[in-house]
Amino acid sequence: MAQDVTPEEQRFDFGVAATDGTTRGGSADTTTLQQRVRELAATAATAATARPARRGGGASGARATAPPAGVMPADATAGREGCPPAPQLPSTREPSGPDDTGGEDDAGSLDAGDPGALESGIVEESLTVAAFYERVKRALVQAFPEDVWVTGEIRGLRESRGHRYLELADEGAEVGGRAAAQQLEVVCWSREWPAVAAALADAGASLEVGRVVRVRGRVSVWEGGSKLRFTLTALDVEALLGGIAAARRKLLQVLEREGLLEANARRRVPLVPLRIGLVTSPGSEAHRDFVGQLVRSGFSFDVRLEPSLVQGAEAPRQLAAALARLAGVEPDLVVVVRGGGARGDLAAFDSEEVARAIAAAPFPVWTGIGHTGDRSVADDVAQRALITPTACGEAVVGVVASYWEGVLERSAVLSGLARARLDSAHQSIRATAAAVTRGARHQLDRRGDELAGSRMAASRAARSCLEREDGRLAGARAALSLGASRMLAARARDSDRYRQVLRAYDPRRQLERGWSLTRDGSGRPVHSVAGLASGVDITTVFVDGAILSRITRVHVGNGTGDVRTELAKSDERDEVGEWQR
Repeated sequence: MAQDVTPEEQRFDFGVAATDGTTRGGSADTTTLQQRVRELAATAATAATARPARRGGGASGARATAPPAGVMPADATAGREGCPPAPQLPSTREPSGPDDTGGEDDAGSLDAGDPGALESGIVEESLTVAAFYERVKRALVQAFPEDVWVTGEIRGLRESRGHRYLELADEGAEVGGRAAAQQLEVVCWSREWPAVAAALADAGASLEVGRVVRVRGRVSVWEGGSKLRFTLTALDVEALLGGIAAARRKLLQVLEREGLLEANARRRVPLVPLRIGLVTSPGSEAHRDFVGQLVRSGFSFDVRLEPSLVQGAEAPRQLAAALARLAGVEPDLVVVVRGGGARGDLAAFDSEEVARAIAAAPFPVWTGIGHTGDRSVADDVAQRALITPTACGEAVVGVVASYWEGVLERSAVLSGLARARLDSAHQSIRATAAAVTRGARHQLDRRGDELAGSRMAASRAARSCLEREDGRLAGARAALSLGASRMLAARARDSDRYRQVLRAYDPRRQLERGWSLTRDGSGRPVHSVAGLASGVDITTVFVDGAILSRITRVHVGNGTGDVRTELAKSDERDEVGEWQR
């Protein structure tokens, strides 16, 4: 090969492409390619056993010459079409010399499936694994001297160290059927992927599981994995776009047959949709544009954000899950928005999972995908589709603003009618008020005289009542003051008695009487010699200070122990003072 290859690439590329670098037209599906590979494998296996053999012990000793590797004689497969080669027994003879191969002489491999060969002693050639693969590679070169086009449906897609790996199968093959087992592994090396990725980006397409692709490449065999490989050199983007469009049309037809294409369109938007469910990527430009329109409107929108990816393999599942979660909060309207990007970024919105989630939603769904001129399946299924998130936000605000403008217009009409009725009523009330005022004035004059007499009588009665109550309150005040004085005197006597008891139990009084208090090094009082030992420091507190002693000997009984006494240090005197406090 003219180009440098990595060690990993060398495992799969064995010079299958034409030496002049030209390519051959035409396209084969994976079933046709697998059929040709099986024929090549049968040809290589037959060629491995087709050399003339001589009987063991023959006098001539002549050695048959095998045909060139990869070349099959015209009569070698006569009567054996479709029949597998018989199993071979491994050779057990050791080579006798440098010219002895140990595989073409008397102890060569015997055809265990041919009893006649065993009886006659016919010896056949036994290939090494390397020689077998060499013949397979030559057979592949003969069958595919140039690059070949293959069409298949992507069943698997992965990336490793910059390389892309695709698993292709025939379109529509059942997973459990025989056709589904016929899969072709396609690899695109990292040095060739940028060109393929650029072509996909220019066309606004992307590789997704389930899409049908047409790829060109070289056929090779990976000896380390005992499997066939197809090295991708080109991808038919136009065919991919056509397949995407066909899959989109097919999905729309299925939804229409099931009555789901217009299901969400029949959902009515409330007159004032203020509870909004938002499905988008949090913090994205689409999120900010849509929410910004609602905030600037001045209306009290209640936005419930359900985060979701809007592109990539996980996007369809997350979008459908977000719509399902919003069903539990019963929003007035749900909006699905995303920003601009390549046409291939809309793959999630062309998926059947998202389309069915929108159709089954118990609320109206609006979309603002952000791709001018591009319409997705989600747009067709939704109740309304807008071109951008900003336009979607303006539309939502427009519905509420339209309702509010109608309210203002009707309020103006009602205000005019009410003003006219009020003017008429005001005139009627004014006339009635004049008549009522005259009658009321007459009644007030008459009632005023009556009230003056009643006021004087009430004043006298109130004054008499207040005088009686003042006398009663004075007596109660004197009784309350006397009782409080007696209670305070009793409490004072009790306090003096308690104070005397406390002074009697004050430790300082005991020290003043000549007693002392001894504590150990932890500050606990010492009640007995038990627990004391030689070398332990003890502190003895008197009324006028404290001394620090160290025990030199302890005597249990009526005797006394010898102690060595030192003057208390200043910090220990402080400690004693603190104890006394």
